[in-house]
Amino acid sequence: MVYLQLLVVLGAIFLGVRMGGIGLGVTGGAGLFILTFVFGLKPGHAPIDVILIIISVITASAALQSARGLDYMVGIAARFLRRNPRHIVLLAPLVGWLSTFLAGTGFIALALMPIVVEVAEKTGIRPERPLAGLTVASQNAIVACPVSAATVALATVLAPHGVALTDIIMISIPATLIGALAGSLVMLRYGRDLADDPVYRHRLASGGIARPQAAGVQALPRTAAWSVYGFLFTVALIVLLAAMPQLRPAWQGAKGLEPVAMVDVIQMCMLSYSALAVLLCKADLQAMVSGSMFRSGAVAAVTILGAAWMSDTFIQANLPLFQHNIVSIIHQAPWLFAFAVFTMAVILFSQGATTKVMMPLGVSLGLAAPTLIAIFPAVVGVYVLPSYPSLIAAVEMDYTGSTRIGRWVFNHSFILPGLATTAASIAAGFALMALRGV
Repeated sequence: MVYLQLLVVLGAIFLGVRMGGIGLGVTGGAGLFILTFVFGLKPGHAPIDVILIIISVITASAALQSARGLDYMVGIAARFLRRNPRHIVLLAPLVGWLSTFLAGTGFIALALMPIVVEVAEKTGIRPERPLAGLTVASQNAIVACPVSAATVALATVLAPHGVALTDIIMISIPATLIGALAGSLVMLRYGRDLADDPVYRHRLASGGIARPQAAGVQALPRTAAWSVYGFLFTVALIVLLAAMPQLRPAWQGAKGLEPVAMVDVIQMCMLSYSALAVLLCKADLQAMVSGSMFRSGAVAAVTILGAAWMSDTFIQANLPLFQHNIVSIIHQAPWLFAFAVFTMAVILFSQGATTKVMMPLGVSLGLAAPTLIAIFPAVVGVYVLPSYPSLIAAVEMDYTGSTRIGRWVFNHSFILPGLATTAASIAAGFALMALRGV
């Protein structure tokens, strides 16, 4: 019976991935229906906290976008990259990491991609090298961002074990930075030089290089900068309140004074920022809900609702079986659990959904909180299958043709920097935990 249930789960996941968009969410809901009404499984916990976090954070990001704050950030990044063209292979991933860390979404990398391609080609550097590193590093930074759905989901899972949000990001920030550097290093000499690339030479000879026309410089309103400062202040306030619970309002509870939960704090702070962005920074409400940022958040929320709820139902119903068969193996080699997390990330296409599904399983299997924090970057397996939106966009924006998806699906431009980034991030996480003596 377990195998039939697993077949339903995998079938729903693969069908949803093929559908794209919110497909994984709706097929996950259908799979949950079958597990409940056909197999009689008790529904697991719906990931309401994570969904509310996504909605509040993506609303704030949409306000930042509407107020032209993202344009302001991209402009700063573009000037920095153009001033250092010779080092773009090393700098582009770090800029991508920082942009995602500050903005709370990996899709900000889409705005940086044309700049990276332009600077690399003018410098004679194969654009694939910095572009692949940028794409992977911007996704890897999700697990370092204190307001991302994945980070908050892990903090929620580990909170009963005395782990705070700051305990997670103290490890994930340096670990993912090291990972981004590792991903850029493996790309330094990757592939033929641009001048020797046959695809590029053929496009040059045939006039097939379609360079985008330089857009006129648009003056940004002064409020664009203030919207960025306000967003960064909000993120800093969230980190401060996570690090110092005594600053949060508290009420008498069963265990004494209980401060307001960080899940609620993040939602309140992000929605408050959104209100201020509309009132003071000219963010347009209609533009917010119709923009790309809000749409991507809606897709993520539906995906997590269906896929994570279905997966949690299956795992909780069969938890004794998992504990009996694999708990001894996991305890002897905890890093093996990272492979399971990574595989689930490849399937689910979402860091947040993977965290919500796999980290509670890790706790149930008896893995210590430091181990789960160290392997947290394994949830960034979204780059393995070249159908993730950021990967497709990078291939399409590289007009030189150096960034490619291979004939065998997995032999694409992002697999090497991706694996190097993930492996280095996890290794750095374990090393940092060892240095802390935990």
